[in-house]
Amino acid sequence: MKNTRTKIDINHTIITHANLVAERHEAYVNEFVTRANSELYAILAEMLELHEKMCSSATKEKLIKQMKKHLKERYNLKIQANTKTTALVVKYVTRSSRKTAHVYSRVLDIAISNGIGSADLVEFIKSKGGIDKVRVAVDSAEVQKQHKDREKLLHKVLKTKLLQQKSIGNVVFPTTIMSLPIACDVKFHHLLCHFNMATNAYEIIGVMYPSSVLETQAMSEYLTMLDVATSSDHDTLFYQRCKELGLNMDIMHNWMRANNIADAAAARCMGTELIDKAILQISANKVAPLQLTA
Repeated sequence: MKNTRTKIDINHTIITHANLVAERHEAYVNEFVTRANSELYAILAEMLELHEKMCSSATKEKLIKQMKKHLKERYNLKIQANTKTTALVVKYVTRSSRKTAHVYSRVLDIAISNGIGSADLVEFIKSKGGIDKVRVAVDSAEVQKQHKDREKLLHKVLKTKLLQQKSIGNVVFPTTIMSLPIACDVKFHHLLCHFNMATNAYEIIGVMYPSSVLETQAMSEYLTMLDVATSSDHDTLFYQRCKELGLNMDIMHNWMRANNIADAAAARCMGTELIDKAILQISANKVAPLQLTA
């Protein structure tokens, strides 16, 4: 009974201590963190106001030269010729690390692109959940856009590759079929085939309506299979990658043979060829470098 009472007293002491620490932390957040954030948002609003005044000034170019000269002579901070005015203002005010200046100027650029002026910046940042969330939300959207741009470019290169390579089979239609349905936004005819066990031949039993959505999915899956095939010479890795994507290893090997992809080396060779051709278009399309994940 005494031991139980002692344990209860110890537990009560620990909980009481924990509550006191929690109260101190809450007071710290309210006194320093929240207050510091509010002050920082206000300073950013003033930076944006400076930017607005500079951009509307008749002597804008002169002001920019003076700021750059001041930063170079007093703080040894060299400003590139193509530096945005927002970044220049931020660096002039903070005179701090490159990372900090980048984050602050990024927030200002995002606000400007959303039509937010200096008078509304504080509320804008608060409504988005803080500086980091403002920046990360837009950065995430840009990453997604880059991914889509890369995928579209690879699809384009893959389509050209498939149209130019030697066919893996030929089909002759009866004269009653004059033509197959095709549309300007698709490159291929989409046929439904069935394997006849009795005749040991594939039989076309239907023709799909031309669909750019279906074709995009087909290109995505082809690239995924090709990516997995690049690891087919490494049993453990190949197994893991198939498992992650819900693929059957035997079916994957059949897919490779059916597409005249002899082995992992051939898959890597094809992947490299696709990427090399896509890289030639990267500068014109202004998308991030391409890579298969093998």
